[in-house]
Amino acid sequence: MTEWFECYVCSDQSETRTCDRCRSRIRGLLAQLPEQFVFLSMSRQRVRGGGSDGRSSTRLHAPTPGDERVLNLLGPASRQAVTDAEDQTGAVPFLEVLTSWAEVVTEGLRLPPVRRHVTTLTARLTGHLAWVCEQEWVADFESEIRELVRTTQQITLTEPRRELLRGLTCPSCEGLTLVRYFPSDWAAECVLCPAVRLDQLDYDALVQVQAQHAHHSVKS
Repeated sequence: MTEWFECYVCSDQSETRTCDRCRSRIRGLLAQLPEQFVFLSMSRQRVRGGGSDGRSSTRLHAPTPGDERVLNLLGPASRQAVTDAEDQTGAVPFLEVLTSWAEVVTEGLRLPPVRRHVTTLTARLTGHLAWVCEQEWVADFESEIRELVRTTQQITLTEPRRELLRGLTCPSCEGLTLVRYFPSDWAAECVLCPAVRLDQLDYDALVQVQAQHAHHSVKS
């Protein structure tokens, strides 16, 4: 008899601790990291412009040598623990996120340490993703990697396009908060409920159910 689990990430029923869809999404996020790091490194120079009166906005001050968001993500981390959001000003640096999780894998599996480089750190995480997906903290891992990718995409202007799915309500919070990202493995996601991610079959079923409810409401 098949034993079913509640997926650590999305809470759907799964034969494994992390369902195949979430596992594939995490692998996809990790695959983007080396390229995003290159894009981020190329975005060091801040875009400068003049003031509204036509004069240079840098005349009275020495300009910041680059976009602060980029410098923060590429720079060293706060001396305090990176797991405490209040210890770090701004987003946790790119390599610090990968290093901290790679160290968890290294210690958990008693592996030799790897070089602090985006490709080797990503390879360590991807190579042992099956083990990661069996750990209770995989939801935190997925959340941090996903946020790192999205934060970087916002800076590098490679963020996926988002479409609001008008007329549909979230099955959890019942708000008009369902969106679809392009590209994405999901047909719909709720911007407020992290656990609400619908594949195409679930999305089609939701459309049908809510259309029926709307039809009955009109008739009554």
